[in-house]
Amino acid sequence: MNQHSITNLGIANEQLRNKADDWWHASATFNSTLRSFDSNGALKSKIESAQHHGWQVGTVYSRFSTKLQHSTDDQVRECVQWAGRSGIYVPPELISVDEGVKGKRLRRAGLNRTKAILSQRLADVMLVFKASRLFRQAGKGYQFINEEVVEEGLRAVSVSQGIDTNDRKTWKLQLQIHGLLDDLLLDAIADHVRSGLTGLFLNKWTTGAIGVGYRRKEIPGAPPTNRGRPRTMPEVDPEAAELIREHARLLIDGMPIREGVRRWNQNQGPCDPRSSAGMMTYPAYRRLFSNPRLIGKWEFGRRRNQFSTKLDYVRQVEQSDDEVTSVQCEELRILDDQTFRRLQSLLDAKKTGRRGPRQPKKLRLWDLTTDCFYCDHCSAGHHRVRFHQTGANGAAMRCKNGDDCDSPSTVRRSEAVLAVCKEISRLVTDDTDLVESIARQIVKLDGEADRGLSRQLAALQKRLKLLSNRIEDLFELSGEGTDEDRREIKARLQAAQSERRIVQNEVVQLEDQISGSTQTLSLNQAAGLIDQLGPAILEAAEGELGDDAVYKALAMFRCVTGSQVRVRAEQRPNRKRFNVRGWFMPQIVHSARDQEFAVWLRKPPRLDAIAERVHELIDQQGLSHRGAAAVLREEGHNVNSGNVWYSYRRWYEMQGLPVPQLAYNNGRTRRRV
Repeated sequence: MNQHSITNLGIANEQLRNKADDWWHASATFNSTLRSFDSNGALKSKIESAQHHGWQVGTVYSRFSTKLQHSTDDQVRECVQWAGRSGIYVPPELISVDEGVKGKRLRRAGLNRTKAILSQRLADVMLVFKASRLFRQAGKGYQFINEEVVEEGLRAVSVSQGIDTNDRKTWKLQLQIHGLLDDLLLDAIADHVRSGLTGLFLNKWTTGAIGVGYRRKEIPGAPPTNRGRPRTMPEVDPEAAELIREHARLLIDGMPIREGVRRWNQNQGPCDPRSSAGMMTYPAYRRLFSNPRLIGKWEFGRRRNQFSTKLDYVRQVEQSDDEVTSVQCEELRILDDQTFRRLQSLLDAKKTGRRGPRQPKKLRLWDLTTDCFYCDHCSAGHHRVRFHQTGANGAAMRCKNGDDCDSPSTVRRSEAVLAVCKEISRLVTDDTDLVESIARQIVKLDGEADRGLSRQLAALQKRLKLLSNRIEDLFELSGEGTDEDRREIKARLQAAQSERRIVQNEVVQLEDQISGSTQTLSLNQAAGLIDQLGPAILEAAEGELGDDAVYKALAMFRCVTGSQVRVRAEQRPNRKRFNVRGWFMPQIVHSARDQEFAVWLRKPPRLDAIAERVHELIDQQGLSHRGAAAVLREEGHNVNSGNVWYSYRRWYEMQGLPVPQLAYNNGRTRRRV
């Protein structure tokens, strides 16, 4: 916030500024120097002139809470006059006010402006009438003065309380004592106000807002309110009461609560005038039919405001029955007791709200692998656009670009990960070269590990022997030489003995490790470990692993796929539905190296699913359409030659290749009957 903006935010009105300037000149005790001081110049020149005369520059903050208060002038006058008597100049531009703003609020235009003035060092002293004008909570006022003023090397003064931070030994104690007294005073005032309102309530006079179903009725001859308005009492609103009875019958007959809210608003039923929505809402509808006022039972003091330091706001706390004043007013009854009890039973059965902490979610492999899937349409070069979670409970995933993607499509994460893992399991199971090569590598590494331990043990034993020889030599020299030589030899001896103990412990631990280790793996044992890879990754994809094992499965999934699964969505000709497939290049499969494999990430159409098999039967085995259909029927697919013809064409369309022209019967001589 610059100096220009400071003069246009949360500042006092022009009339108050003129008054403040007059108050300061009238109270200033250094009149001899005022003759050369120009108080009509720019803010910057006035500050420089005040500093030239040796005066401190002050800023004033003023606040009141309710709209009926008008104490801004009084607060500013007291602060400015005190400043004038104390050699402090207060420029009218540095007076900040918050009118009709509660002290619990952290964001206030005047307070923010005061912070900016202090942070930019436009003032040396912050003046307030009372510390409670900063914050209603004494702890927050203390924190503000300590952090924003004192720790910044500035000065704060509470004029009416005589608190000055220049008195470093007492200002903290004074501020806390006055804060405690203010809290006690507020509690006492609240008790008096509550007692007075209870008396009005017992006279059946209006003490607060009138809820839905009732209206105000003036009381002739009654004294007016503190605001000068006519005294009123509640009475039943006939139209609203009839609507309440109608909805009560409908709710008991089984009408859903949300339908009741819809009908209420459709019939333009009344709502609480304090409602920010301007219409009946679901929570307000429930509260309406839960209010015991409907059966003539009026309560006062059921809830009481209480400031929560932890939550930093005022909340309403429900009071016990002995703190509540109740009056039974049959003339204000709208529903009979039986109807009201049935309504409460119905609402309790449909109770909403907080239902306790969330249950811990069991980790699944598909919860951790979403970032491995990339949109093939939107990715270009090294710029990869990955998939993000979407849908109910994040069960699906889609391209980050959403509807802006050229081929927008959503797939279930569990189905996609399971499809990739099934393909990995199949490749591992079918690749015999992989099992053999990895098994030999495991045996080689296992043997190298044993030889490494043996070499490490030999080096430690050699070091232990050298230390023993050194200790023997030092023992022989321990009694010779001067006193200084003997002290040095003794120190070396102790150091060598300490190092030998450490090496001895390491030798013992290494010998235990070698003697307790398992024997070298055989080729069959290593092959057995590889064979477990396929079933393990399938169990992970099906969500059958624990929280610890799922991270191992994640590392395995990332290793095999290289953390890259290209996703492409294709729209079939004359169809709305998209086919979604994923391509990945296995990183450890020996026979499949440098070859991408495709998997269906969403269940494909029946004839698209057998397209790969049809391609093998016709192009690789040379079968005709009828012959391929016969083989597929033996494999459990209910297809005919026409289905095979369509599936054959679909395979080439999905590969982006032209469909070849086959000879009649695929070049085979047709069998004669």
